[in-house]
Amino acid sequence: MHRSSAGSNNFMTHSIWLSPTAIYLLLIGLSGLLGALVPEFYQWTGSDQSRMSPIVGWVAAGMAIVAAAIWTGLPFVTLRTDASAAELRRPIRFQLRTLFLWTTALAIGFAGLIRFPMPVSVFVCVAAYLHFAWFIARQQQHRWAAAALIGCMTLPYVWIAAPDGTNGLDVGWILLWMAGGMPMLLPAGFAASWLGQSLNDVGWLAIVMTAAQLVIGTWIIRLGPKRTIAYLIGCLLVSTFGSFCLHAMVLA
Repeated sequence: MHRSSAGSNNFMTHSIWLSPTAIYLLLIGLSGLLGALVPEFYQWTGSDQSRMSPIVGWVAAGMAIVAAAIWTGLPFVTLRTDASAAELRRPIRFQLRTLFLWTTALAIGFAGLIRFPMPVSVFVCVAAYLHFAWFIARQQQHRWAAAALIGCMTLPYVWIAAPDGTNGLDVGWILLWMAGGMPMLLPAGFAASWLGQSLNDVGWLAIVMTAAQLVIGTWIIRLGPKRTIAYLIGCLLVSTFGSFCLHAMVLA
């Protein structure tokens, strides 16, 4: 009995060793797979613009439950961290000057959004992508996490690359919109509905939210692989649900 109890305790306390890079690659592949299956899934459910199949809600709830289960189990999983990444990781410190600059930039940005929402939102999004590129150049040990962030944000919309995916719309503009606003299309749609406006009237909101998602992602990546994986799963869910909604709107 004593040996059995000890063995059980060892089993419970034994950590599972996984490679963060492998998980990042898995999330990238899963993002592309889900994006490619969006049109087939839409057709399989028998949904249309006037009636959404109940299967869609069940699948969405199932995906959310799986994500919640993974988030719950992450603290009990030990991830094998690359030695170079561990050595180069530095504590994040916020200096008074940095906080002042961020506060000033946010104040100017909010004022600009009120007056010129679309140009300012595009500028903010471009600045976020430039910051992301700078982050990759300076923190190359996080390149796979950064690639997974972009993949989870954009690859669920990969069905747009199909010849008939855009229903005759210009692919170039669609791809720009995919990078700028599609990753946060669904939250922006909820916000527009709450404000009593059409998404077309507040399209800039999706662009600003995407920029914020990218900046927050670069910050979370520095906090370690577990937080990064949790954030990536959330980004993947949001983009997948938004991709399905966009596909329904394109077919309208």
